[in-house]
Amino acid sequence: MRIGKVFAISMLILFVFAGSVMAEDRVSLGFLYGSTENLDLIDRTNGAINQVAPTCLDLDEKGNLDLTSNLTHTFVEKMHERGLIVTPFLSNHWARQKGRRAINNAEKLSDQIVKVINDYDLDGINVDIENLTEDDRDDLTNFVQVLRNKMPEGKLLTVCVAANPTGREDGWQGSYDYEKLGEISDYIFIMTYDEHSVGSPEGPVASNEFVENSIIYALQYVSKDKIVMGIPFYGRYWANDNEDYLAGQAVVIGAVPTLISKHKGIVEYYKDVGETKATITVNNELVECKINGEQLPDGTYTIWYQTNDDIKSKLAIVNKYDLLGCGVWALGQEKAEVWKYFYDELNKTPRVAETEEQEVEETEVKDFEYYAAIVRSAGIESEFEKNMKKTICKKAIEKNNLEREDKLMINNISLRIKNSNEVRFNEKENRKEDRKSSYDAGIVTDFKKVRRTKLEKHY
Repeated sequence: MRIGKVFAISMLILFVFAGSVMAEDRVSLGFLYGSTENLDLIDRTNGAINQVAPTCLDLDEKGNLDLTSNLTHTFVEKMHERGLIVTPFLSNHWARQKGRRAINNAEKLSDQIVKVINDYDLDGINVDIENLTEDDRDDLTNFVQVLRNKMPEGKLLTVCVAANPTGREDGWQGSYDYEKLGEISDYIFIMTYDEHSVGSPEGPVASNEFVENSIIYALQYVSKDKIVMGIPFYGRYWANDNEDYLAGQAVVIGAVPTLISKHKGIVEYYKDVGETKATITVNNELVECKINGEQLPDGTYTIWYQTNDDIKSKLAIVNKYDLLGCGVWALGQEKAEVWKYFYDELNKTPRVAETEEQEVEETEVKDFEYYAAIVRSAGIESEFEKNMKKTICKKAIEKNNLEREDKLMINNISLRIKNSNEVRFNEKENRKEDRKSSYDAGIVTDFKKVRRTKLEKHY
């Protein structure tokens, strides 16, 4: 069975007693790479983001904190004036040895981080240590735990993790212990992009299948309330006629429409994939072609990138799995028109937060137990057991396109609930008639007295 079934059934049950939960806006995180002086990149989002993660906290060769000039009191103050949460990200910028020295310098590095948080009135920190391996898994987890123990009260600790749609336990993906990091941190940010990247064959950067399978895997180990999903504001391009040219380099999506219009671009839309493909023909004698300041040799190039519809399809996945929110890499790489729809699409369906304690009326509890029993009677009791999550999610990855079956099953359950409700209603009405007849016949003269007598005998 698919995890979609669990999700849909859960929504069905929650609908019955929706009054006992509260809806709230999702987290909308924007990574700010480079200078923090251009506040237009923040202001043009029109309030669509509520958290910002600037690149301010680097590492030196010994694994100590290297504070960059991007972090200033003025920047933090201006973000707070705009109502934004500021959580700079700590990065090794893909340097493996630097990352290893950092996580093995847990005590000293964590002290340095906490000092910066207090000195600059930051709202927390995002740990973004990448390009490690399964050999570093425990050390990375330990570093995050040491930092958590020292974090000032009320400050956020979040962690970036690699997307892992196939459940790999080795390599870069294997360096992240989803379950433990999810328990320690306030949330994990899943980098659901670079499905195809530098040096790989051409293909989408973040297809919907890749993204959704990554979320399904994560939900085995981490609550939906602790998952923030990544959306790339960049694409990648490949030279079709030059094998020596570095494949899969990045291009910001804001630049792609101009490249298409200037260089005879042919666009292919793949709605089911959730990403768009363009082919451009470069002839520098006619029109010079540069990407990231580098002139491209003549020839044809394939670009995979996100259009507005593709971005909306990613936001739909956030809503589908009722995740805590999403984060974009990175602010300034997008077309400004993205922000016209971003907030509304992200919050299209109200987020229902899971709470450890929910105050509900006794009748609501009984209703929940009643509907849960019906669902179990449909033969899917194991879906409710925590220890079955792994099996369910693995099957979901293999059968991720069975939407029709899901709908049929939910319709059947809904029909059973409806029929059962009718039976309960009829039984209740019959009992009322029997009681009324008893009163009319003088058999029962004081129902409350009889009930009280029964209770006294019971005790």
